[in-house]
Amino acid sequence: MIMELLVFTAAFFSVFLLGLNSKLMRDDKIVAGALVSWFITCSQYAMTWVVVHAELATVTYLLCAGAGGSIGITISQYFYKWLTKHKLHKQTGD
Repeated sequence: MIMELLVFTAAFFSVFLLGLNSKLMRDDKIVAGALVSWFITCSQYAMTWVVVHAELATVTYLLCAGAGGSIGITISQYFYKWLTKHKLHKQTGD
């Protein structure tokens, strides 16, 4: 059960951060995008480590990674909406 959770978590953060970075770059938040890119690198390293060490059946791996990724991209969209409403626009004066 630990490896399944690690696969889910690694996929979640990898896709969450990719989705977040996509929104940041679309809105020309270049410094924030550069910072998030470092976290993407870390999350993809973790994902690679988990893939090598998980020793899960293919179906189990795909279910855990697919669930983590789909939840990650969904939450990143809501997080960015919250962030732009409460933080980013206050800093830029929009």
